[in-house]
Amino acid sequence: MLQEVTKTKSKRRGRRSVARTTSRSVGRETTKAKSSSKPTKDYAQVEQGGRVTHVLVPVGEYERLVKASMVQSAAAKLEDQTTEWVDADQLARELAAQRIAKARKSAGLTQIQLGRKLRLPQSQISRIERNPDRTTVRTLKRIARALGVDVSALI
Repeated sequence: MLQEVTKTKSKRRGRRSVARTTSRSVGRETTKAKSSSKPTKDYAQVEQGGRVTHVLVPVGEYERLVKASMVQSAAAKLEDQTTEWVDADQLARELAAQRIAKARKSAGLTQIQLGRKLRLPQSQISRIERNPDRTTVRTLKRIARALGVDVSALI
C-alpha cells in the first residue's frame, strides 16, 4: 500500500492540515484497524489538529451511507410517539380550501360578490372554501376564471 502525506496550510483559519492519499489495487478493498475495534476502509483523510475532519469516499459508498441514514431517520420518526400524523388527502383538501379563499381575497372579493359573479349562493362559496372535495372540476374552473387565476393554483 502506497501512502503520500502532504502538509498544506488551510486558508480559512491559518491552521496546518495533513492530507493523506492512499492508492490501492482496483477491485480490492483494504481495511485498516484504528484505535477502535472496528476496521475502517482506507480512504483519503484530512486531519486538523490531530483529528480527522474529512474523509474522501467513493460516490457509491457515500450514497449507501446517506440512504442508511435516511432509513434510520425514517424509522426513528415512525417509532416516535410524539410524531403527529395527518391524512394526506385531508391535508390536500385543507390546502385547496385555503388557496381558494386566498385567491378570492386577493381578488378583493367577498363570498357574496364571488357568488354573484358565478350565479351561486354565498353558502355554496362558503362550503367550497371549507370543503372543496365535493366541488366539480367545472365549478373550480369557473371560480378560477372569475378570480383570474389558473385552476392549478386553486388545487
